[in-house]
Amino acid sequence: MSLPPDSTIHALLRLLSDPNEKVAATIQDELARLGTPVLPFLEQTGTDEALLQPRLASIKEEIRFGQVKDEFQAFVSRNARQGDWEHGAFLIAKLAYPDLSIPHYVECLDQLAEEFRTKWHAAEAPSAKAARLLSNFLFKDKGFSGNREEYYEPDNSFVNRVIETRQGIPISLSALYVFVGKRLELPVVGVGMPGHFLVKLEGETPAQFVDCFNGGTILSEKDCEQFITASGVAYDPSFLEKSSTPTMLARMLRNLLSIYEQESHEQMARRVRAFLELLDNEPLDP
Repeated sequence: MSLPPDSTIHALLRLLSDPNEKVAATIQDELARLGTPVLPFLEQTGTDEALLQPRLASIKEEIRFGQVKDEFQAFVSRNARQGDWEHGAFLIAKLAYPDLSIPHYVECLDQLAEEFRTKWHAAEAPSAKAARLLSNFLFKDKGFSGNREEYYEPDNSFVNRVIETRQGIPISLSALYVFVGKRLELPVVGVGMPGHFLVKLEGETPAQFVDCFNGGTILSEKDCEQFITASGVAYDPSFLEKSSTPTMLARMLRNLLSIYEQESHEQMARRVRAFLELLDNEPLDP
C-alpha cells in the first residue's frame, strides 16, 4: 500500500483530536489501515491532549495486530504441507503479546529438554519409560500444573505464559509436553478428544496417553473411553487419533474465542476470529 503525502497524514492526525467520537473512530481506522509506515508519524505526535493518548495507543495496537496477522497468514501459507504446532502456538500467543520474542521461548523449551537429558539420561530408554520420566520431570520436578482455580484465564492458552507461570489448561500443557518431547525424539502427538486434550505415545501397544492437566497421569484407551462416555458422548475410536496441526491450532483459538466472548472483549474476539478465518481459508495438511 502506497503511503499518502505527509501533509495528508498530518491532517488526519489533527482530526484525531476531534471531540466527536464517530469522526475520531473513522480517522483511527484510516490511520490503522495505513499500517507500519505510519508509526513514525504517530510517535512524533504529542500526547498532551486527554483524548489523543488513548486514540494513538489504539491505532498502534491495531497496527501491531496487523503485523501479527500477516505473520500468521505467512505461517499458514508456508506450512501448507508441513504443519508446525509449536510456531503456530507462539503466533497465537502474539495475539495478546505482540512483542514477545519467539526465539526466547524456544530457548526455554530447549533448556527444559536439555535439563531432562542431563538429569535422567533417558536417551536409550524405551519410549514408554521416557514418556513417564518426562511426566515426572515436567509435572513434579518443574511444577507445571493445571490451573483449576482460574481455568478461564486467557493466559492459560498462551504458551509463553504457560512457560512463565507453569500453569495452563489441557491443550496448552499438552503442547508444552509435545514440544519438549519432540526435542527428546519421543513419538508424542496431540489428541483432541471430546471434552479433554491428551498426548498420545505413538507406536505403543496397547495405546498409552498422557493426561497433562492431571499431573501427567498415564491413561489407557479404556480410561479415555470411560471419560468420553461419562460426559454423555458415544465413544468412537477415532476420537483418540492424532489431531492435525490446523485442528489443534483451531481448538486453541476457539477456547480463546469462547473466553473473550464470555467477557464481552469484542476487540480480542474479533482478532481471534481473524486467525480462525485464515486457518479455514487455507488449511494446513495434517
